[in-house]
Amino acid sequence: MKQQLLFAAAAAALMAVPTLATAQDSDSGWYLRGNAGYGAHTDTEFSGGLVGENESVGDVAYSLGLGYEVGNGFRVELDGSSLWTDLGRIDSLPQSYAKLRTNSLMVNALYDFNSTGTLQPYVGAGLGIVQGDLSAVASDFPSGAVGSPGTVLVPSTACPGARNGGDSFNCAFDDKDNNFGWQAIAGLGVAITDNLTWDTNYKYQDGGDLTVQGVRTNNVTGATTDITTELDNVNSHTVMTGIRYRFGASTPPPAPTPDVSCWDGSMVFNANQCPPEPQPEPDVECWDGSMVFSAAECPAQPVVCSDGSTAPTIEQCPVVNVCEEEYRQEIIYYEFDKGQSAETRNTINRILDVGQYCAVQNIRVVGHTDTSGSQAYNLGLSQRRAADAREELGRQGVDANMITSEGKGETEPFVETGDGVREQLNRRTEVLVTLGTIAGVN
Repeated sequence: MKQQLLFAAAAAALMAVPTLATAQDSDSGWYLRGNAGYGAHTDTEFSGGLVGENESVGDVAYSLGLGYEVGNGFRVELDGSSLWTDLGRIDSLPQSYAKLRTNSLMVNALYDFNSTGTLQPYVGAGLGIVQGDLSAVASDFPSGAVGSPGTVLVPSTACPGARNGGDSFNCAFDDKDNNFGWQAIAGLGVAITDNLTWDTNYKYQDGGDLTVQGVRTNNVTGATTDITTELDNVNSHTVMTGIRYRFGASTPPPAPTPDVSCWDGSMVFNANQCPPEPQPEPDVECWDGSMVFSAAECPAQPVVCSDGSTAPTIEQCPVVNVCEEEYRQEIIYYEFDKGQSAETRNTINRILDVGQYCAVQNIRVVGHTDTSGSQAYNLGLSQRRAADAREELGRQGVDANMITSEGKGETEPFVETGDGVREQLNRRTEVLVTLGTIAGVN
């Protein structure tokens, strides 16, 4: 009954998969898988009518799967697998052996991490039914060679039971049992073609506990007794490789659509594919009759120099001496204990007015204070006053490389006074401009 219910659930799950795939991803389809490899059952313990432990010897394992690629890397498959191993002697006792076959039918859910690439690692898990098929025998055995002096019959602990007189027992099992089980899967797919994948996986399967029926036979009287034994933790490890074939043609990738808009409204894949844009005609006439798109593109009009010659710029005119001064000096006065003055801007404007007639070669700025206050404080105050003038020169466009500045503190008073005297004429900044000649124009 358990097996029938599982078959029905697996069939219903696989029938529902195509509908789910349509809703999620058009790249879906059925596939068939076949794998073979090597596996081993874990240590098995018997209890009940057969008692003891076994260690499995590895043997061939195989698996068949029918699955559906849902899309987005997900797969669902119906997986049937089988493993047949020799468990060897029970508790290493003579005249005993056990062999175990496990057949399973599971519904697996799998996820491919790189479903569109060449290497496709995946993980998954399955739930279903595991059938255990046990073939086992345990008999009482002689203590030495048969017929040799002193040989006695040794009761087999693997085949328990009360022995009267010379009784000898044999326990035999050849039965199957089904149980719900689960499995964990990790594998790697290698895409050979769009439809063919080389599939290698490791699988751990837990079949739970299985119960099988057997017979205990009295070797002397021939009497038989039905017995039951339980196999605890029927688990296995397998490594298998094989081929997975996907039916139908692969879904072609969607055709790309252009996403770059050109000047004429057409759509292309990149701007280099746009048709050439018509070039406008220049509509601005320059002084020399040439046509340009804006007045800023016109060539520079030559200037007429003071000697009647022409040059592209005033800097290229012959140098003439139109400046009557070599130096010019202005003084900025400050209120008591102030580093800035309301006179600074107007004074600097007045100094720089000479630039239209003379070339400014360099400017020296020197700050001073009166004798009120300490020498150290006055030195800092004079430096701030010099900086006040220097900053205004820079704000009005004078190159900083042309300016030197320093503070003298109270060391060079304009009016000699005693220490601690407030004197307006000593609170000052001197600005000395060195002048030169400039090119002349008419």
